[in-house]
Amino acid sequence: MLFNDNGILNIDELVVNSESFKNIMEDGIVTEEEVKTQSDKILALLHEMEEKYSSEELEDIKTLLVETSTLYAVYQTYTIQNLNK
Repeated sequence: MLFNDNGILNIDELVVNSESFKNIMEDGIVTEEEVKTQSDKILALLHEMEEKYSSEELEDIKTLLVETSTLYAVYQTYTIQNLNK
């Protein structure tokens, strides 16, 4: 589900195939409204998770979100640094 047959995280494929991504990218333009709508969707999911999961499970989820966001941030910085070389 999360990993392909080679054991590699399948996130790119999961994102590209998600209805949210398809709807936002349908016209090839990302609007401020689409970003806000997606942000609101994530916040609603997080609130649902707070009610559904235990404190220990929420801590695991928080760790995953923080580490994923860290990877995204450092990858963006790495990409920009290497574009300037």
